[in-house]
Amino acid sequence: MNARAGFMAGIGAGLMAGAFAGAMLPTSRTQVGRSMRKLGRAVDKAVDNVISEMR
Repeated sequence: MNARAGFMAGIGAGLMAGAFAGAMLPTSRTQVGRSMRKLGRAVDKAVDNVISEMR
């Protein structure tokens, strides 16, 4: 497995773990919920930047 595939597998595993944790926690109106959404948006933006740089 090359470095790019390992990186993408790690990102995917992290996103899956975050989605699972987000589904299990009732965080709709709490500070934790807002922080998790903010972190999710930051991760999405970072992944988009990495993918656009790979092209």
